[in-house]
Amino acid sequence: MKFSLFVHMERSDSAKPHAELIDELEELVLMAEAAGFETAWIGEHHGMEFTISPNPFINIAYLGARTKRIRLGTGTVIAPFWHPIKLAGEAAMTDVITGGRLDIGIARGAYSYEYQRLFPGLDAWGAGQRMREIIPAIQGLWQGDFEMSGEFWSFPSTTSSPKPVQKPHPPIWVAARDPNSHDFAVSNGCNVQVTPLASGDDEVTSLMERFNAACAAHPD
Repeated sequence: MKFSLFVHMERSDSAKPHAELIDELEELVLMAEAAGFETAWIGEHHGMEFTISPNPFINIAYLGARTKRIRLGTGTVIAPFWHPIKLAGEAAMTDVITGGRLDIGIARGAYSYEYQRLFPGLDAWGAGQRMREIIPAIQGLWQGDFEMSGEFWSFPSTTSSPKPVQKPHPPIWVAARDPNSHDFAVSNGCNVQVTPLASGDDEVTSLMERFNAACAAHPD
């Protein structure tokens, strides 16, 4: 079993400087590395003090210069807020900066609060469809000379610059709850990120059953 740290710059006191939160973030990740933790995960959120991380790649690049072994992951970036070329390039640059220690988690997004502010009119279904389109796109861009004509994004033949250090690319994790999302992740060679939230052990069992069913449907 491997242990990881899921960490944001939570701010419950408006008098506390954001710079102090950066120091605490660094301290927590260094403690996790010293304790043998596998990965430190940082998500993407906007306009809220509860989870301060408008671009997790910035936090990860900062931490990459201060750590040596621990992997650093996005848990998660919000797919509809990114263009595939931009996401592929920034993720690859972060993988270069961290010496090949990046894991990239991708989600449709969890808060309608953010949809209303960054992408008015977007709902969870539309966000999920964009996630399903962006993942094969960044995989293709990392391989090079990838052209896209999709429902949400279209662009001529393009290659990500830079390219990731890890081959064929950094591990991709998909935030998944429903069985279709598990199936999509496994069929596209991705790992799965899940949480039971406050639902208890029965939800853990149910999530595991969904993941096992997806693996059985795609044994390769």
